[in-house]
Amino acid sequence: MSTYDMYFSKQNKNYMFQTLSTLILQETGYDIKNDQSYIEIYRLNYPGIFDTIDTDELSVLNKHLINTIGEIILQNISEPKTIHQKPEDNSDKILKIPEKKSIKNIYSIQREKESKNRFNFKIQLKDCKDLPESFQPKDITLLKEQNSLFSNDTIFLRFNDKDNIAFHLKNKYTLGEDEYYTYECLTEDSIEYKDRVTIEILNYLLMCPSNKKDIFKVKQIKNITYENDKYTCLEIKIIIIYVFIIGF
Repeated sequence: MSTYDMYFSKQNKNYMFQTLSTLILQETGYDIKNDQSYIEIYRLNYPGIFDTIDTDELSVLNKHLINTIGEIILQNISEPKTIHQKPEDNSDKILKIPEKKSIKNIYSIQREKESKNRFNFKIQLKDCKDLPESFQPKDITLLKEQNSLFSNDTIFLRFNDKDNIAFHLKNKYTLGEDEYYTYECLTEDSIEYKDRVTIEILNYLLMCPSNKKDIFKVKQIKNITYENDKYTCLEIKIIIIYVFIIGF
């Protein structure tokens, strides 16, 4: 199994979250395991860790994950939070419990190989048995690049070649040397699908920022041994992985 497969396996994701939760609990006394906000921070940052360090060792990747996401969570916990409440009589009020909605994430890294690029791709959803036949997009997180997509605070997502949904810039954050933009959906449109969803990311003029392919084949040249360590020599490998998350 490759380092990529091991890192993105369900077993590693769950194990590392348990490990991170234990370390945070020992450090702060706060248990994040059942806190949805910290679970989302972990899910959001997990895929990007793979591209921020050059290594084939799973242990090195996991250590970097703990240090990076752990620092984000610790900083969040340490920030003082002041809650101001106005006294009022609630004796005659009925507490309404909001309807619980399922939240799922789609990552562009899981796109089909036949996809055009990170701005125009297909995602297979038929294996997600717990998903309905339609969903409402919530938000999208993108790695900032030098192109027309980031020239305006509004972008569009086109689903299944017909539904253009507007998203507006919500916030920005930095992870390592990379900057990420999160956009919030402005409508409550439902997207219907069968086995897969086609997604296009468009700028505010409804134009695709790039039509070039961003995945290239890998060609093995030879294996060498240097100081008792084995190495595999490859031709230049260029794979641009775009961090793309839709919550619904």
